[in-house]
Amino acid sequence: MANINEVMKKSIEMNSQISSLLKFSTFEEYGDLSDLHYDRADSEQIFIAEELRSVMEKLMEVHDRISNLSLPIKEVSELHKNSAGRYETEKGHCYTSGCQIEALINDDCHEFPYWIRTRVEHDGTDYYLVARRNIKLNGLKVRVR
Repeated sequence: MANINEVMKKSIEMNSQISSLLKFSTFEEYGDLSDLHYDRADSEQIFIAEELRSVMEKLMEVHDRISNLSLPIKEVSELHKNSAGRYETEKGHCYTSGCQIEALINDDCHEFPYWIRTRVEHDGTDYYLVARRNIKLNGLKVRVR
């Protein structure tokens, strides 16, 4: 049975192949396959292009997630609200709408606290975690990669 470190190592190895495929297909540069050469009058090639576009979108997400996991953790600290009304870490890393965040949460589903990756958004009044809207950001333990 593989352990998590072995799986992570294999994922990093695979990620370089994913990166090569994304570059080769032009998806990485354009966010689609618009620069891919195929016969746009051929229904089969159109079908293949659409299926490949869908696959490339998923591979791009996999690539981004593995790349993020590969980054070292630079800081672990608690958030506090600054004078501008934004939440920041002790070293000054600020979170605004759309920012990715890794937060340590504790809920009834798990026995121990665990890290989640989600996004920060603003509802017109305050910032919140997209995946856990009920968790207060002030005092929340986060890590920065």
